[in-house]
Formats: sequence, C-alpha cells, structure tokens
Amino acid sequence: MFLASGVRRRLGVQLASIAVTSIVFFMLGGALLAGSVWFGGAIAAAILLLLEWRRSAADRGPALDAVSSLRLLYRTALERFALAATLFALALGVLRLDPLALLTGFIVGQAALIMTGTGKTE
Repeated sequence: MFLASGVRRRLGVQLASIAVTSIVFFMLGGALLAGSVWFGGAIAAAILLLLEWRRSAADRGPALDAVSSLRLLYRTALERFALAATLFALALGVLRLDPLALLTGFIVGQAALIMTGTGKTE
C-alpha cells in the first residue's frame, strides 16, 4: 500500500512517540506494560490509516454534493468508533492488557497526530 509522505511522517512521529513511552513503561513495569502501550499506539495508527484510506478514496472519486459529503463524514466517524471500540475490547477483554498503559499508548498516538497536523498538504 502506497502512503503519501505526509501520512508516513505522521506514522513515524506516532511510532517514535510510542517507542519512547513504551520504554518508560517497560522500565516501570515490564514487558506487559510496554506491550500494552504498543497496542494502544497501534489503535491510534489504525484510526489514522482508516482516515487516510477514506480521504484518498474521496479524493479519487467524483465530486460529492453536500448530502453525500455529510453521509461520508458520518459513516467514517461511525467506522472510526467501531474500529476503536473493537480493538479496545480485544485488548482489554481477550488479551487482558493493562488499561492504563493501553490508554496511555492510545493518547500518545493521538497526541502525535495532533502535533503533526491533520490537514492535507500534498
């Protein structure tokens, strides 16, 4: 899958931020906490990739009218929510990861996205 340079940069910043955070959690509590941070960061990265996929599909397709644009916006928001909820349920229910470390990884991943910007610059 080809990613635009802006998306690669955002993913790189997310990866670096999560790596630093996971090292801190590894020193504080071991491999389970570090793995939980990585999974939380993976949830944030998955949401970024979903958004980029939807944006690129909308850019390649025909111009949308206002109703279609709004429908796409709501659909994408629902998909993001469902993806995040499913991955959090998997992490907490099935994998039994540490909740604090998981949320910290997710928050750090989202904060990295905010720091790098979300606008289309290409």
